[in-house]
Amino acid sequence: KLHIVQYPLHAHLWTKSKAHIVCGIIWICSLAILIPSLVIDKNDVQFNYLLYTCIYGFSAEAWTIWRPVFGSFATVVPNIVVLVTTIWLIVIAVKATNRGTDKVK
Repeated sequence: KLHIVQYPLHAHLWTKSKAHIVCGIIWICSLAILIPSLVIDKNDVQFNYLLYTCIYGFSAEAWTIWRPVFGSFATVVPNIVVLVTTIWLIVIAVKATNRGTDKVK
């Protein structure tokens, strides 16, 4: 949304390959929390095919250090991104209303 508001004429110029690259980067970032679960202790993950669930035991010694790091990353970073882009959009909207010609409805 921020990109569309800041560069309204450039937003429609994204090609399919650029959109695929952005989606791929987001997908890889989402795997950054799941892959270490398998790397640290692959026997610590239990799959239940009846309910289609995946249960992580977090019983390895390494999880005493890595669990808070990954938990913080998974909860703090997305909230900071949303907060920063929301404030940025509000600042752009306020500047547009102060110019007098553009109105925010």
